[in-house]
Amino acid sequence: MENLIKLIDVVVWPSVVLFVVFIFMLKKPLKALLPFVENVKYKDFEVKFRKELDQAKEEVKEAGIEIPTGILEKTDSYKLIKVSPTSAILESWKELEVSARKKVEELAPYDTKFRDFLQSPIAYLEYTGALVPSTARTIRDLQSLRNQAAHSTELKLTKEDAIEYISLSKVILNQIETIKELPKIKLTALTFLVFKINQLIDSGKYTYITIEDVHKAIEQKRIIPYLKETTRSDSDFSLYESGAPYSAFVEYYHEQIYQIYSGYVGRERKKWGIKNLGLCLLLAWTNEIIQQGAGWYPNNKA
Repeated sequence: MENLIKLIDVVVWPSVVLFVVFIFMLKKPLKALLPFVENVKYKDFEVKFRKELDQAKEEVKEAGIEIPTGILEKTDSYKLIKVSPTSAILESWKELEVSARKKVEELAPYDTKFRDFLQSPIAYLEYTGALVPSTARTIRDLQSLRNQAAHSTELKLTKEDAIEYISLSKVILNQIETIKELPKIKLTALTFLVFKINQLIDSGKYTYITIEDVHKAIEQKRIIPYLKETTRSDSDFSLYESGAPYSAFVEYYHEQIYQIYSGYVGRERKKWGIKNLGLCLLLAWTNEIIQQGAGWYPNNKA
């Protein structure tokens, strides 16, 4: 037994010493790698920001809107960019919100359906349909970029990033300022829903949704939650969630689609030529609401 203990001492202690020396030698190379790892992390944030900024610019161009190149050097925006690109982006977003608030104060009646609409003026303009879908999408992109600039300490923005952001922001600001009145009839919430249903049909992944499935969800007056739960990451119905711009629309839509269901259930093939796919039927019935001229009034109690 004593010999065994001596043997362990002979084998173990040199191993421990070698391990300690190895760790000590490795410590310096590991420290040398840390700046490289941090730099890679920063680059990831910068690439993400640049990608989203390019996407926002592309959306505006596809809408046929020209984006000015560059900013006059004598402007306050340019002066702030030279000091801090991040601060310039935050200030540009603030200007958008101020412009939207002034427009809402100018045009909107007191609206009890939309809580604190002066605290969320951009969302209110989208809610009323005053913003065309392409403009609304660009605003959401700009807000996402603004949030990244405000909260990502790892993000190192360049002067060029800020110039492009501010140029894009000014395009949207000009569109907000040209709004002369709020729409009296709101169809955007319906047409956007048509767009989403059409996307799901085109994916070919939801042919298993039957006409009976759609009937059941309509009877329960929860067709929009049903679509969200069933299609998950393949769809985006966030505009219809509680507190979102179209949240008040959901109750109206469920009631309208239920009325069509009550009047035409069982006659889908004869009237619309649909006998197989549930989503095709839902698309046809949503279009029927539009054709009947049943526009959604944002200030309605429905």
